[in-house]
Amino acid sequence: TPLRCLTASLDGTARVRHLQSGVQIMVELGTRVWATALAPGGTTLLMISINGEGSLFCAETGVPLCVLRERILSCAFSHDGARFVGSSDDFTARVWCAETGACLQTLAGHTDDVKAAEFSPDGLLVATASGDGTARLFEASSGRCLRALSGHGDVVLSVAFSPDGRSVLTCSMDATARLWEASSGLCLRTLAGHTKAVEQASFSVDGRQVLTVSFDGTARLWQAASGECTMSLRGDDGLVKCAVFSPDGGKVLLASGSETLRLFCADTGECLLAMPGHEDWIRTAAFSPDGSLVASASYDGTARIWSALTGECFQILTGHSGAVVAADIIAG
Repeated sequence: TPLRCLTASLDGTARVRHLQSGVQIMVELGTRVWATALAPGGTTLLMISINGEGSLFCAETGVPLCVLRERILSCAFSHDGARFVGSSDDFTARVWCAETGACLQTLAGHTDDVKAAEFSPDGLLVATASGDGTARLFEASSGRCLRALSGHGDVVLSVAFSPDGRSVLTCSMDATARLWEASSGLCLRTLAGHTKAVEQASFSVDGRQVLTVSFDGTARLWQAASGECTMSLRGDDGLVKCAVFSPDGGKVLLASGSETLRLFCADTGECLLAMPGHEDWIRTAAFSPDGSLVASASYDGTARIWSALTGECFQILTGHSGAVVAADIIAG
């Protein structure tokens, strides 16, 4: 299967590289890149500047398609790639058409900045996280707010749907994550144990486990059904930048306060592999769709492609002149 790697840098550019052939497309934003996303299928690239300006590009040619008229601070595509949703500091989230860049819906109701927004797996709902201490569920087609998820004691930083779309996962500055029933808005479980803000939370592919990342320097694994914490992984130098499940849910990839990636067994917590080589801290990392490769982005200005089986570095992706802040591997 052909694979491409998307990287983005503080130098104001993103690059889409075909890993097998080495052919690459460079897209220049002209200012620092805050976030990027590649639509499923890999045809459309969304880039967001540090100033909140969003631009759509053809990912195959680098040709600019349009500039969004409204501010956007985070982005997530629907599973069919036809729409994307973004958060804003004007207390709203918006749904856009991925083909034209037209705003389809404005999702209003929060009373503070919206920090994140995500589509449900079937694309019918959007979940938002806000500085007002709540998450909300909206009907994507109409923009109607269906319910507010209230219970956190501080800013809600992120939101995610379970793979079956029945549950919503939120995490907060109040040092907890929470699981909610999407159909009713009922809080099912509070995942308590971190000692500082929880900034990231995600489900395993089967929805049975939850992975959280906290400012307390740890990543934790939890049983979604019981809320029990089954494992705590401490980052290098007391810092975790990123933690992600492998596509099969059997491993956890950790990027922390060092130049080394580490791969852990999700069942035992055993460190299976260490991947040293970067010359500065690693900002983020991601698996390829089949779990055989890992991409890492570093403040040293490079991205690297690694074997998730042996830890061998296959490729060093150079060309950026600033810190690389995103790296992802996409099929197609």
